[in-house]
Amino acid sequence: MGGMHGLGEIGYRENEPGFHEPWELRAFALVQAMGTGGLRSHIERISAADYLRMGYYERWYAALVSRTIETGVVTLSEVESGRADPTSVKATTALTPADAREFPFRTPQTEQDIELTPQFHVGDRVRGRNIHPTTHTRMPRYTRSKMGVVERNRGVFNLPDSEGVSAEPKPQHVYLIRYTADELWGEEASTNSSLYIDMWEDYLEPA
Repeated sequence: MGGMHGLGEIGYRENEPGFHEPWELRAFALVQAMGTGGLRSHIERISAADYLRMGYYERWYAALVSRTIETGVVTLSEVESGRADPTSVKATTALTPADAREFPFRTPQTEQDIELTPQFHVGDRVRGRNIHPTTHTRMPRYTRSKMGVVERNRGVFNLPDSEGVSAEPKPQHVYLIRYTADELWGEEASTNSSLYIDMWEDYLEPA
């Protein structure tokens, strides 16, 4: 739903707490313990009506339940009953309390230590490819066919679009691209504003 027209301004409240209810903190901890990989694709499967009705961590929880059922970690009946099926065979042991306390504070290594030749360099003019993936993507739709300039090479990271689609990761360079506001939003946009977006190589082509 992000990046769509007509949703209005993003609400902002100064000093707003990160969690509004205790269950939100537990949902956050569960996602961290399970790993966040592939979560966004399940969030994107939520219907538009439900997505707009739900709060932030409601979406996280719904996606977590969907993913754990799909991957066989739990069954639908276990989720509905709140109890483990004593006859089910689990591939992994339960987390200990010590592990559960440690997991939310682990910082995963996302940058890949791989030597790959970059397709683009700082100062290059690039254009967002006009692609319409049916699965998860981090490419904002408003950057399709829009031109920008490479400001920085962020390093090599796995393409998130392949999460949940392929077992094989697809490492590639990520670039910080500067788009002028009028390029993205038209002549009514500010002429002295720019938007900086991290873009994987698969999202770009030479301008």
